[in-house]
Amino acid sequence: MTMTIKQLNKSKTPIVKINKALDKLADKVLFPEKLEQANRILKTVGLPKVKKSHSR
Repeated sequence: MTMTIKQLNKSKTPIVKINKALDKLADKVLFPEKLEQANRILKTVGLPKVKKSHSR
């Protein structure tokens, strides 16, 4: 579905263009210390409980 410029300007949905140059970073760990800390916290504390909504 192609939208006109006017429709895009009135739309409440953000328009995001993904830069393909970011693909080279997909397999790299950029912040190993932070990753280690997050994994340690998840191992000891675990994930938070999520309340499920029954509304459909």
